[in-house]
Amino acid sequence: MKKTLTLIVLTGLMLTGCSGKQASSTSTTVAVVADAVTVPGVLSLTLDKATEQLEGLGLKVEAADTADGKTIISKKNWQVTSQDPTEGAQVAKGSTVHLGVKNLEKVAAEKAAAEKVAADKVAAAAAAPEAAAAAKVVADRAAAEKAAADQAAAQQVAAQKAAEAAAQQAAVKPAPVVQAPAPAAVSYANCAAVRAAGAAPIYAGTPGYGKHLDRDGDGVACEK
Repeated sequence: MKKTLTLIVLTGLMLTGCSGKQASSTSTTVAVVADAVTVPGVLSLTLDKATEQLEGLGLKVEAADTADGKTIISKKNWQVTSQDPTEGAQVAKGSTVHLGVKNLEKVAAEKAAAEKVAADKVAAAAAAPEAAAAAKVVADRAAAEKAAADQAAAQQVAAQKAAEAAAQQAAVKPAPVVQAPAPAAVSYANCAAVRAAGAAPIYAGTPGYGKHLDRDGDGVACEK
């Protein structure tokens, strides 16, 4: 009987100890879960808003200018560009979230520069057909001018060759022209001599004509 009571007591003590360990384990797990915080995403927020949100969850914040290394004075003038731990990470309360920030003026300048680059690309794409057409006009004009210049040069060469040929031809001395001797002067004493020579009648301007032979002065001598 005593042995039976002893076993019952020991069993009860063992069960009680096991239950205590389970309760302790359960309470520890709950405590760990209760201290965990899910890191929210704060990218693109201003530093003051991001800090407010993170500190509201029991987290600490350290921010640094990752672009120029400037000192942060007014948090509302800075924008969050990076964070560590990242969004969704599980961390304990009191953990520090490191934020990389950039001055809003620099952000605005970079945005304006990017928009200008995009606008320039659009303008260039729109102007490309007009530029191509203008380039074609210039090229066609240049080709026409070259063709005209080539033609003028060819004509000049041809004219120069013709001038050289003419000069060479002019340099050749022509053969002397032998002139036939002038006919000997013919003179008749009277119409009888003219008729005897078979030259009657004689017209004015022909050899042998003389006014002494043309008594009536009609330009025909010795007509009868």
